[in-house]
Amino acid sequence: MYRRISVHLDHGFDCKRRTALALSLAQRHQAELVGIYANAAPPQYYYGESVLMSRTLSVIKELQAQNRGAVEDAFRDAASAADVPAVVRVGDGAPSVTVALHARATDLVIVSQFNPDDVEAAHEIEFVEQLLLTAGRPVLVLPSSGEFPAIGHRVLVCWDGSRESARALADVMPVLRQASNVSVLTMDEGEAASKAGAVDLRDLAAYCVAHGMPEPDLVRRDIKGVGVGSTILNAAADHSADLIVMGAYGHSKFRQWAMGGATASILKSMTVPIMFSH
Repeated sequence: MYRRISVHLDHGFDCKRRTALALSLAQRHQAELVGIYANAAPPQYYYGESVLMSRTLSVIKELQAQNRGAVEDAFRDAASAADVPAVVRVGDGAPSVTVALHARATDLVIVSQFNPDDVEAAHEIEFVEQLLLTAGRPVLVLPSSGEFPAIGHRVLVCWDGSRESARALADVMPVLRQASNVSVLTMDEGEAASKAGAVDLRDLAAYCVAHGMPEPDLVRRDIKGVGVGSTILNAAADHSADLIVMGAYGHSKFRQWAMGGATASILKSMTVPIMFSH
């Protein structure tokens, strides 16, 4: 069971959907919910070579503080209505730094896919990517479109036997124990690769059963001519998965598969929530 779950709070319109998903998970796991407020830094305005007068900047900061209060109040009200214990944490640094710092005292952190149309969101260059590398916790990324009131009933786990995929499997274990179906996806580029790892997959299935998870369905896909990102998303659709689980930034072949062009592709075109582990 997850005992503490964190969620990124900002002024974006996607914050409400993130909070709803976080509350759903917190209810299922009887967990405390930590709202981490991390909005974009106050803008700096220039006129010629002079910074806008300090009084005006003070007004901007005061308005932002009021807006922050509204976000926090909405979060607390939603948690209270769902009967979920909740606290709020705030930081002054860059959004990825603030979220990573406070997420380390939780089991899981929930953020959103970058959405250029969400102009009030805490935009930061490669916010999700930076968080993956620095949080030290699994990061659940919510797509910018679609409704996901509950996840984790049908889970697709990407597996290549690497440290990162093993870490991802361990991180998602509390979800898998409550899942009704688990599919394990392996990818290769030919018959030679497909012969490798057969015993490993049997051990993987035994591991899942030993830890109270459903016995996984083993799925193998050839990525030739398709691409890894498309292969993963297609497999998720074929198996009606409501959650994808994958390792992040490894040093094995899975690094090129999952966190090279594949991750950029998936983060742009993801259709279901994805849990990354590093």
